[in-house]
Parts: sequence; structure tokens; C-alpha cells
Amino acid sequence: MIQAMKKYSLLVYHREYNMFLEELRQLGLVHIAEKQQEVSPEIQEKIEYINSIKNVVKLLTKREVEKKSGPVDAKHGKKAFLEVQETLKELDDNQQQINNLQKEIRMLTPWGNFSNDLLEELMDNGIKIRFYTMSLRKFDHSMPYEYPIAVISHFFGQVYFVLLGDEDLPEELPVEPVNRPSKSLDELQKELEEKEEIVVELNKKMDQHAAHNLDAIDLYCRSLIEDIEFEKVLVNTEPNVEEKVMLLEGWLPAKKEADLHKFLEEKSVPYLSRKAKKDEKVPIALRNNKFTQKFETLTELYALPKYGELDMTPFFAPFYAIFFGFCLGDAGYGILMAIAALALKSKVPKALKQPLGLVFYLGLTTILFGIIGGTFFGIPLYETNIPLYVLLSEKLSAQNTDINNFLFTLSLILGGIQIIFGLLLKVINETRQFGWKTAVGSMGWLTLLLGAAILYAIGNYTAYPADNLTSAWYVLLIVSGTMILILNDMTRNVFKNFGLGLWNSYNMITGLLGDLLSYIRLFALGISSAILGFVFNSLAIQMSGEIPVLSIIIMVVILVIGHGINIFMSGIGAFVHPLRLTFVEFYKNAGFSGGGKKYNPFRKIT
Repeated sequence: MIQAMKKYSLLVYHREYNMFLEELRQLGLVHIAEKQQEVSPEIQEKIEYINSIKNVVKLLTKREVEKKSGPVDAKHGKKAFLEVQETLKELDDNQQQINNLQKEIRMLTPWGNFSNDLLEELMDNGIKIRFYTMSLRKFDHSMPYEYPIAVISHFFGQVYFVLLGDEDLPEELPVEPVNRPSKSLDELQKELEEKEEIVVELNKKMDQHAAHNLDAIDLYCRSLIEDIEFEKVLVNTEPNVEEKVMLLEGWLPAKKEADLHKFLEEKSVPYLSRKAKKDEKVPIALRNNKFTQKFETLTELYALPKYGELDMTPFFAPFYAIFFGFCLGDAGYGILMAIAALALKSKVPKALKQPLGLVFYLGLTTILFGIIGGTFFGIPLYETNIPLYVLLSEKLSAQNTDINNFLFTLSLILGGIQIIFGLLLKVINETRQFGWKTAVGSMGWLTLLLGAAILYAIGNYTAYPADNLTSAWYVLLIVSGTMILILNDMTRNVFKNFGLGLWNSYNMITGLLGDLLSYIRLFALGISSAILGFVFNSLAIQMSGEIPVLSIIIMVVILVIGHGINIFMSGIGAFVHPLRLTFVEFYKNAGFSGGGKKYNPFRKIT
């Protein structure tokens, strides 16, 4: 859910303003309201400089070296950053030269390793040499008999040859000459080795910086960010009363206002506060339970909700977990995920604990759907003699179906449930933001779909005669049709409603069918994961051979590599496709608009 926000206007005496801002930053509660939208060139230049430092921090973090303690202060960080920047420039220059040398070596290889000094000596003595290359297909093999030609080599369908002679060297060869190589292969190879040695030394310098100076450079970066944030606050301050009083406006979660009141009373700073309005650009702070918090990272991948809109996180979280488990669908893989998440949770930084919690929950749903689908590390459990699966197979056969048909149907049922649930949220969203009169059309579609599902279930899965439901179907169609076509927005006139209702009906009918069919991907991905696991099991058995110990080793290697590939590939699909179903089908049917900006209080980060 979205936390309720309050807007504060603070009045501070100009001589005390900078000191007040420093103390307000230490408090770290107020998100400063931005009045000046355009960033000044000076600040933009500083932001670009900070981004270059962030890139250096990322590069050093990726280097696999043991981190050692070193001086951690912004001044040393600045010096180290400048050294790293210079080293990176040298690395880039030398790497570019290496690439050019490698290209020259590839181009010179067909000519062989000749001596430039000898060529110069021959030319000084009146011997002219021209270098040629042409397609082997076009090369006339009688040319060496007509001209003083020496073929050097045939290389990738090309003929490399030279024309030698004195002052009477012919000019009429049917091909343009190429430039004479300026260096020999030995010379180029020597230059290449020298450049590679330089690159090795430069990389050693980078490793030293990564081991000793990474924290200092990061601190320098964060100190500059703080300076930028301070400047932005000054820019967004409005001078009043002949610039004697500074007006600062900001946002604060309502539940934290007691801490701000205490601080302002201690500083004798007058203030005004009021509740945030829905049409304002209010920063968004989410507050969810322990389960739903794990999915907030996914929410931020797409967009935060607007203030006054529903936070979709608690509503899509259970569906996403179920869909992930459906797509991966192997109990063995789920067990590995859950164990890995629990084992690593105490060893990773705080920032990674929440994603690992998400992995744990996704592992649990994968175990659940692995049990339902009957797959354990690619083993089809419905084809084994396990009593539970023998019983389930018999029950499915008695209904003229199998587990694949069941999973196919289940994917469509889950899709229908999420679509109808999304329409319910759309009704709530529109009512909250614009009033119930604008949500009547959405209520009509919800009534139609939910009512149709209920009547269909009663007529086909209960003892009640389906023929007796005809009048109920007519009532449903009349009521929902009136809401969709005539009363869809009671703030507009009837004729406009009817025209827009027809257009919306066309979009809804075609859209709902496509949306529902999109959920078949859950079944398809689950089946593909199970088939790949089964294939790797079969390969391991077939390729292991019959040598007692060696065959077991080969089998284990194939199983580990094969299932590792399957977990990786199927895991990517299981992560991405439920996201698509969430951000496209579910968000669309829920009427989600988004566009909120994350609550980011003015605070110390060093």
C-alpha cells in the first residue's frame, strides 16, 4: 500500500538556513519538493562527473581481488579516482593499439615474414616490387608466364603475389596494386608483446586500486552526491521578505511527522502542514507486509503508482509467485532454490537479503507445481510406481484426460481469475480517483464476466438444470449491457456514452480473448522445462557407458551441467514471462497508470 504523505512548508531565517539544512539532512526524513524542473549546466556537469566516478566504482567492484583495508576519506578517494581514470585511459589507448596491431598481423600473415631492410636494399639497387591481391576465382594462372610474378600464398580464397622487375616493369596488370606493408611480422609481433605487457602492468595497478582504494573512491562519490543534493535544495528554496526568510517545501510520510515536529520545535522553525492531494506530484513510499515487500523490487522495474492510486504489489505478488512456480515446475529445482536462498541469506549484504527472500518464496511455489505436475529433476513422477501418482493417473484417466491437459486448463483458469481480479481492482481504482460514477462501465464488465463464470459453473458442475438458467442469463446480459453501453460514465451524456461504449466493447472483447490466451505460456514453459530435464536425464544414461566407476562420474557430470543449463534457461523464462503477464495483461485490466516518483528524503549518505 502507499503511505499517506503530508506536505510541509518551513520558514527559516536566512542566516541560519545553511546550518538548518545540515541538521535537516542529518534527520533524513523530508523529501524536498522540486520547484525548478530544469537542472543548471553547472549541476548537470557535476552529475556527469559523479556518473564517471560511479562507473569506476562498478569496474573496480567487478575485479576479483581480495579487498584490503586502506585510507577511507574523500580526499584520498579523489586522488585515487584521478589515478584510476588516467590508468583507464592508458588501458583504453593500449588496448586500441593492440587491436590495430592484431588487425595488421592478420592482414600481413598471407605475405609471410619478410625483411623490410632487404626490400629497401633491393629498391635502392633498382629492383621494383609491387604487391597485389585478387580473388582466386579471377586469378589467371597463365599470368606468372606472362609477367615477372611470384605468388606468395593462397589465403581464404585470395591470391597474394608480387610483381618484380627493373625500370621496364609492366603497368598493365588487370588489378590495382595494394600498399606495401610498412613492417614485418616479427616487428609487429614484438610491438604486440610490448603492448600486452603494458596492459598486464596497468591491470595490476587497477587491481591494487580495487583492493586498497575502492571504499575511498565510493566515499568520495557519495560526498559529491551529498553536495549536489545540498545545491538542489538551495535551488528549490524560495526567498521571501526581502530574502530574509527562506521557504522550503517538502514531503513526509504521515506516520513520521512526530519526529519532524520535535525537530522543528527544537529549532524554533515555524511550519505549515497539510495532507497531500491526489493531483499533486507526491513522492511514493510503499509499506507492505514481509511477504509482499519481497516483490517491491519487481514493482519498481515497471513504475510506481501515482499518489491516490492502488499499489499493485500486494495484488500481483501471489499471482507472480504462482506463475513462476508454474513456469519452472520442477520440485527438485524448487528445493535447490529454497535451500540456496536460506543458506546465503546470512552471508550476503543487507541490500541482497530481500531479493533472496523472494527467491525462497519462488522456490516454494516451484516445489508446489513440481509436485502437481509430477516433475523432480526431470523425472516424470506420473510414470513411476509411486502410490500417490499412480492414484492420480488413474483418476485423470477415468476423466479421459491426463496431467498435461489438466495443466493446460489450469493455466487458462488462473489467467481468467487474474483478469477478473484485475477488473475488480480497476473498479476500486477508478472509484478512488474519480468517483463511482466514472466506474460504472468497469462495473458492468466485471458483472458480466463474473456472472457468466458463476452461471457457467452452476450449469455445468452442479445438479441444477442448465435450462433453468436462461432467464438469469438474460438478466445478466441486460444489466451488464446497460452499464457498459448506456451508463458507463454517468458524468457524460447518454449518446456519448453509447458511442464510446461500443468502441470500448470492441477493444475489451478482442483484448480479453488475447489476454486470456497469453496465459497459455505458463503451460508451455512448464512443459518445456520438464522435457529438457527429461532429455538431460536420458543423455546422462545413454552416454555414461558401462565402465563401473567412470560411467557414474560421466553421468554425474552430464546431469550437473545439463540441469544447470536447464535451471538457468528455464529460470530466465519463469522470471520474465510472469512479469509480462503482470505488467501487460494484469496492469492493463486493473487500469494501472503509474508514473509515481520514489520517496527519497534529503539525508546523509556518507
